[in-house]
Amino acid sequence: VEVELGIPAHQIREVAFSFARAQATMSLWTMGINQRTQATFLNNMLNGLHLLTGHIGRPGATPFSLTGQPNACGGVRDTGSLAHLLPNGRQVANEKHRAEMEEIWGVPAGTISPKPGHDAVSLFRAMEDGRVKACLVMCTNPAQSMPSVDRYRAGMEKCFLVVAEAFPDSETAQLADVLLPAALWVEKEGVLGQGERRYQLVEKLLDPPGQARSDLQILVDLADRLGHGALIKARTSEQVWDEWRNVSAKSFYNFKGMTRDRLKKERGLQWPCPDENHPGTVRRYVEGDDPFVTKGAGIEFYGNHDDKRAVVYLRPYVASPEMPTPEYPMQLTTGRVLEQWHTGTMTQRIEELRKAAGDAMIEINEQDAWVREIQEGDTVELKSRYGTMRGKARLTRSTRAGVLFASFYDTKLLINRVVADNFDPISKEPEYKVTAVALSKVSA
Repeated sequence: VEVELGIPAHQIREVAFSFARAQATMSLWTMGINQRTQATFLNNMLNGLHLLTGHIGRPGATPFSLTGQPNACGGVRDTGSLAHLLPNGRQVANEKHRAEMEEIWGVPAGTISPKPGHDAVSLFRAMEDGRVKACLVMCTNPAQSMPSVDRYRAGMEKCFLVVAEAFPDSETAQLADVLLPAALWVEKEGVLGQGERRYQLVEKLLDPPGQARSDLQILVDLADRLGHGALIKARTSEQVWDEWRNVSAKSFYNFKGMTRDRLKKERGLQWPCPDENHPGTVRRYVEGDDPFVTKGAGIEFYGNHDDKRAVVYLRPYVASPEMPTPEYPMQLTTGRVLEQWHTGTMTQRIEELRKAAGDAMIEINEQDAWVREIQEGDTVELKSRYGTMRGKARLTRSTRAGVLFASFYDTKLLINRVVADNFDPISKEPEYKVTAVALSKVSA
């Protein structure tokens, strides 16, 4: 581990001791863990450390993965909007789960396919080879954010692409065959789901301009035009929330007690919250807090195992496929900066943020720059197995020698042209954080 990470063994032992012996230890991590080819294994091990040391289910003692997108927990995972999921933690491949949702939705048995759909990377590869003929893109900008992005832009150009977007000049909107003007977050209402299981009402502040409509209005209209309107019983934001509460009541998520009126008055509520008198659950699996824990149990990890005990996974170390080589001796990692959000579709339009962040640059450790005779502002070239691109150099001590950093908010530096096209085989999340590259100065 010492050789692999460049961290002295004695420091690793000191951190391990402090982790275990502290009164309470909290682990917080973001995309540096999750956007890796071994992301699921890393998450398993972090959770396992907390289980083995008892740092879970107490104030200040918890593992917590900070998600990379707003509403990724509530609007995506909880609702079952990933290709392999059904609502409230159910799985498409689970026959019992499919039957439960068919009954809840009032559709004939066998309606839900037992075969999961495409994950994000597989979806764009299916556009590339023609298996997917048409696609609706909402709330994302994949023509800028996908890894090895030129490959997937080509796939989108082969597909009949419908894009619901507030800004017609986003990279994805420019590839659209049909562009649907979408309302901004302040121009619609809905409930936001957060990483701590908190649901919070976001109310509409402004009317959308022109023909712009909310995502819900667009989806309901699309269902009507495709002849599936009879399936859509809930057609307003409030009706959808009430339907969703009733769906949750038949699961361990149960937040039927989170009425619209309560959400208007309170600063969000945490599920489970099974009735209107319940205050919400601050800590899950803990007796006296979680309504599903058996009295006298203390802590009970109900849900997936009949013995209601947690599973500690001992995962092997699997090196990234993007380890340095003589041809590609450095590693590129990408991420966000404070002033810009994601692909900059909104934040780049705010003058103060745009000036504060400046143009995206390729950040190079001073030592690496010195041996290559690279100065601040020089044009440099990055080459990986997936592409080649040029950008301006920024010299720094923030990254360690051998590691480069670039953010992906700036369309003038589409860094994902060179980012590796690898992903975690379980989570399917791309490995944005590790790409083997070669760096060189471009002669004037």
